Amino acid sequence: MLIRLLGPVEVERSGQVRAVRPPQVALALAALAWEVGRVVSVDSLLARVWGDRVPPGARHTLHTIITRIRRDVLADDGAVVRRVGGYLLDVDEFAVDVSRFRGLADLAVAGPDPAPPLGEALALWRGDPLTGLPGEWVERARHRLRDERREILLRWARLVTGHDPVAAETALSPLAEEYPLDEAVAAALIEALHAGGRTAEALARFAQVRRTLAEELGVEPGTALRHLHRRLLRCDDAAVPARGPARPVPAQLPVGLRHFVGRTPELEQLAAIASVERPATATVCAISGPPGVGKSSLALRWAHLHRDRFPDGQLYADLSTVDPADASVVLPRFLGALGVPEAQVPSGFEAQIGLYRSMLDGRRMLVVLDDARGAAQVRPLLATAPGCLTLVTSRSELSGLAVTAGAHLLNLDVLRGDDAYRLMVAWLGEARPAAEPEAAARIIRRCGRLPLALAIVAAQLARRTDLPLAEVAADLERADTDLEPFAHSDPAIDLRKVFGRSYRDLPEAATRLFRRLGQHPGPHLPLGAAASLAALPVERTRELAAHLDRANLVELRSPGRLRLHDLLRAYASEQARAGDTRTARRAATRRLLDYYLHSACAANDLCYPHRDSLPLDPPARGAVAERFDGPAKGLRWYADASVALPALLAEATAAGLDRHAWQLAWAFAEFMQRRGLWEEILRVQGVALDAAVRLGDRLAQARCHNSIARAHVRLGRDSEAVEHFEQAVELHRDLGEPVLHAHVHLGLTVALSRLRPGEALGHALHALELFREAGDAVGEARALNNTGWWRAQVGEYDEALADCRRAQRILADLGYAQGEGLAWDSVGHVLHLKGDFAQAVTCFERAAELLRDCDDLRAAGETLVRLGETHVRTGDTAAALDAWKRAAELFEELGDAQAAKVRDRIASYDRP
Repeated sequence: MLIRLLGPVEVERSGQVRAVRPPQVALALAALAWEVGRVVSVDSLLARVWGDRVPPGARHTLHTIITRIRRDVLADDGAVVRRVGGYLLDVDEFAVDVSRFRGLADLAVAGPDPAPPLGEALALWRGDPLTGLPGEWVERARHRLRDERREILLRWARLVTGHDPVAAETALSPLAEEYPLDEAVAAALIEALHAGGRTAEALARFAQVRRTLAEELGVEPGTALRHLHRRLLRCDDAAVPARGPARPVPAQLPVGLRHFVGRTPELEQLAAIASVERPATATVCAISGPPGVGKSSLALRWAHLHRDRFPDGQLYADLSTVDPADASVVLPRFLGALGVPEAQVPSGFEAQIGLYRSMLDGRRMLVVLDDARGAAQVRPLLATAPGCLTLVTSRSELSGLAVTAGAHLLNLDVLRGDDAYRLMVAWLGEARPAAEPEAAARIIRRCGRLPLALAIVAAQLARRTDLPLAEVAADLERADTDLEPFAHSDPAIDLRKVFGRSYRDLPEAATRLFRRLGQHPGPHLPLGAAASLAALPVERTRELAAHLDRANLVELRSPGRLRLHDLLRAYASEQARAGDTRTARRAATRRLLDYYLHSACAANDLCYPHRDSLPLDPPARGAVAERFDGPAKGLRWYADASVALPALLAEATAAGLDRHAWQLAWAFAEFMQRRGLWEEILRVQGVALDAAVRLGDRLAQARCHNSIARAHVRLGRDSEAVEHFEQAVELHRDLGEPVLHAHVHLGLTVALSRLRPGEALGHALHALELFREAGDAVGEARALNNTGWWRAQVGEYDEALADCRRAQRILADLGYAQGEGLAWDSVGHVLHLKGDFAQAVTCFERAAELLRDCDDLRAAGETLVRLGETHVRTGDTAAALDAWKRAAELFEELGDAQAAKVRDRIASYDRP
């Protein structure tokens, strides 16, 4: 199968071509194919299909369009996969002609004979890209593709002009009409005409281009075109100098990487920046990013691809090797390359700068300044003449150049997942990664998709063809806290030394913070966690983190979050072990755990005010805690922090801080339950239970057993659930905690309903009694709702409805929205059983609204499923489908497996 975007949107299958219609379906398929293998957000799809006027109900229509693409367009040759926040086109990358076009262009750069793959790439074009489709996104994509085709066609034409000038001229003539002001296109066409023995036509073409440039832009042709014109007039191959003796044309670019993959958006961005013909000013591009991310490789790749744009030469300096790190060392070298004899190089620095700029005047040159330490180092070396371009790379951000030199800034991140895999294939060939795809993914994950790290490992594998990838992956994972697997005898590519160059340039206060960040068990952390690790005020931590961000060692995200690449975190951890005492590191761990524990309990009190609070020890000196001004912020903090919870518990256990371990698990329990993270709950609470046993804390053990049992219930493991509930009951017998004891009995009702249903109501009534004894009005109402549910299961509908309605009123009066939502769900359930479907619908809608608003998305989804079933009983299939679609969206947001079951049910009704 081939999805064709380079012309009308079509699908080619087994030699048969089928147009994709109507336009909305074609637009959606094009948007997904443009990002093949990557998730396209729903909002992006809506914008690409409907532009800035997205109609009401567009999300529902989009789902219908996606279904049509799956069923009618792709059939069995691919899939559109739902992911959190969007959709992904799951087909082979080269099943899309745009990706195949770009892949062939990349192959031409690496291969020995570039002309055939370039010709094959051009043959994929069937007209204007995305023919006939409207919209701003289409216009941007179309413009980008036209520019790419122009570059490829130029490269191909230059290659074939020598042996097939007629083919080159035939291809270039329409391009020259399309780009009448493009001197590179004009020069290539003139060369082709001359090579074909049509020099008079070539000279006439030059005259036409000269007139057009004068009339449209008021300028003369550039140096390269003028030199070509003079050569044609002399009818020989010797270039005639513009004035005086011939000037040197330096070609200092180092060899580019043989194994270079990806970076297509960045290469396109650089090409777009440099695409203006005869600019009025010089152009500066600054590429920054973390050490090892491939800044130099990207710069050299682009420079080699576009060196023909700079016919007067290319200058290059590796500024990391300049000692001292001063432009005064580089300027004399550049002047010598430009033809200035050593004896004529001025002694004064300012005079050297003036001569350098004078030598560049009137030339079109590329200057590459690699691995600069900062903006001050490169300012004297910038090419200031119009038509020149300076490409700077640096481990530090270079926003100062944007202010003083109008530089275009490009920040480079790690490789995308598919490009990281392609890099491994470039080193090892297709067979080995394809034979061990899981191991390849593990290696890529351990390397953090950092190009340098991945290249070091891949080079080792390339030397050892007998070495299984799984063995290397296991070795890398065992060494997850050090960088020994990325060591190398060449200091230029040894990962420790590469990181060390950035680390050594930091001020002392920033190095201390960086070392502390290495003690955080995950890559993302809030600013408060960083402040606690360093025992610093939050604002001072923010200042130092901004310094680390400018050095590209840490990414400072808004609002108040840091991101540290896994390998940089390992390096920071190594520096902490080398530079800090064990006592200092243990104290930092204690402060970090206190930050998470006290922040989680603050979020718990705000987001779940009807849950009991946990008595805590005061936080360690230097630890801070978050303060939230509303439940929404507390829930966002929970969502971010819960990712690090398993690793935090492991840190607490390793440090012997068992009380922190079980309390942290408790503080996150309600959030995780409402998110339906049942397997994760089992892992977390298992660690917490072990800690509670070591402490001999019976109440903590009972809490852990209760949480574990509830997770087993949701996973359908009723026997395991009953076992843990009964252990909790036994632990509660003499603890004097009737409320907690009652919650265990409530949980038992669900677990027993499928094993010994006759016992469920008895436990619900016992929980009700315990809550009443304790004077817990919320608990009493919840137990009352529970007894009503179980009365309904045994056919006592009137008594059940009375219990559930009373529970709903009490919970509403108490302002407990989540409990009230559950009670409305119970009322709707009982009404459904009684056959009162109209009232049941009203109750379910109210329940779903309350549960969704208080973040119990799983319960809201289950209510919507029941709502759909009620609509089916009334014969309203459309309303049932709408309820189930809302339920599926909630389950998908949670990553819950129920989403697939609901989608299957929807599909069964959607099918004729």
